[in-house]
Amino acid sequence: MYRLLIVDDLPIIVEGLLELFELTEHLELEVMTAYSGEEALEVLSHHRVDIVLSDIKMPGIEGIELLREIGSRWPACKVIFLTGYTDFEYAKSAITYGSFDYILKIESDEKIIRSVERAIAKIEEEQDQAQMIARAQAKMRLALPSMQKEYMWGLLQGKQVMESQLDHAFRELDLPLDATMPVYLLIGRLDAWKEMFTTPDKALLAYAMQNICDEYLSAQVRSYSVVFELSKIVWIIQPKASGESSVDPDGSEWIKAHLYTSGILETVQATCKKLLGLSASFILGGETTAWHRLSDRFHSMKYGLISGHGLFHEVLMTDKDIQAKESNDLSGSHRDSFYHTRVQLLMSCLENDHPEQFDKLYTELTAIWKDPGTPNERKIELYHSLSAVFLFYIHRNREICDYANTQLDLDKLFRHDESTPWPELIQYYRQMADCFFEWNTQRGTQLPAEVINKVHGYIEEHISTDISLTALADYVGLNPSYLSRLYKQITGIGLSKYVNDYRNLIAKERLLNTSMKVGEIAAELGYNSALAFIRFFKKQNEMTPQDFRILRHPPAQGQ
Repeated sequence: MYRLLIVDDLPIIVEGLLELFELTEHLELEVMTAYSGEEALEVLSHHRVDIVLSDIKMPGIEGIELLREIGSRWPACKVIFLTGYTDFEYAKSAITYGSFDYILKIESDEKIIRSVERAIAKIEEEQDQAQMIARAQAKMRLALPSMQKEYMWGLLQGKQVMESQLDHAFRELDLPLDATMPVYLLIGRLDAWKEMFTTPDKALLAYAMQNICDEYLSAQVRSYSVVFELSKIVWIIQPKASGESSVDPDGSEWIKAHLYTSGILETVQATCKKLLGLSASFILGGETTAWHRLSDRFHSMKYGLISGHGLFHEVLMTDKDIQAKESNDLSGSHRDSFYHTRVQLLMSCLENDHPEQFDKLYTELTAIWKDPGTPNERKIELYHSLSAVFLFYIHRNREICDYANTQLDLDKLFRHDESTPWPELIQYYRQMADCFFEWNTQRGTQLPAEVINKVHGYIEEHISTDISLTALADYVGLNPSYLSRLYKQITGIGLSKYVNDYRNLIAKERLLNTSMKVGEIAAELGYNSALAFIRFFKKQNEMTPQDFRILRHPPAQGQ
């Protein structure tokens, strides 16, 4: 029910209009009256009023002044002025001050009622728009964490952007980082799972570890964290302070931030042990990293956590430890690029099913096992590195373990038999890689229908929220780029085209079979505005949603 206030200094007009609206039942109005501008303001100070029907010329406070007061108190209120012939131009000019309509006093009752009906329709339209905006903002708030994670994960995976683009994205996504400053990287890992843990259990524990460390870090630094590979978290860290003291990466604020971060890690480990019953390991970047070098440093540190000392539990180390070890143990041609780049790429080839690239890298890596001049320690280190890669892949794909056991002896991954010549290991690991690629091929023929059905089900259920490639990949447990290629290979179309086709199908169904407004359909399909949805629909169908609805359901003759 809407509240209408009638204002006029002539009681006969007030009482006549009151009677008119009391008899007009379909409007469902609560009608109030006032006999002056001052009395109207008194009513407005105590009650919300939706529509005011007022004389424009009254003693004391006149219509225009009343209009201004109404606008400051109840901005959504619609003001309709009643005017005589001599006040016509005056009333017309009132439109510029925000009045909704003006009516000559000699007009019929029907015209007055139609004006009030239009005011009600306008109020409802604005309410619908406000609700749609509120829903869109609520959905944006819900989707924001996923959007933040997707953007930061892209940077960690090598996406290159200009500083201005980075700054804009951080502000748009409300990320608590400064695009003009470098960062420290910290990577943490839950060391081992108990056998009874399910995937949701693991995700919850990783989230708990993330929260524990976030809580400690927030006291002295600003940071953003991303969970990856289920058991690992990466933190991107900057000093809280801003200004000249925080610009210099060698300045006091950066030194304090690094010392504080390094100092709390033992406490974080102890808290994880006490609250979660699990051990945790950390590797902290020893130097600041520019944004354009973020991916390189991330992959270097990530590898450091699955090789060498990182294979043990409850480890605390910096990437300087790794660099120092390489400087002592490796000759120039086998330094950083050998461990940090080639081994990481080897892992990527396994994850993304690229056997040709794997074979090329593997040949380069294992050449030292044929070289009698390479120190034995160096060969053993490569053995542990490759074992870590294959064991990690098996851990992420448990189904492959039984299959691999039927083909090869997996015990060789856990201990090196010194009596086994190094060249024999080249063949062993190559056979294991072939086994994994063969399993991927078999799995690809057995599971495509299941994967596609899960993807389609997720899209249908979450069409109004988050259906990004990252979210879909997380849901089906595949690498995002691999899922994209697999989907296109199986269906013949890209994922984005399927999403667009599905949105278009639902949009047409709603337009044809419901009375939903365009804005409501836009919100249901995940659009932040009706305009964005209209552009999408017109691109898909070469007509607007309203034209489509009229074309399929033309109005009857005479309407």
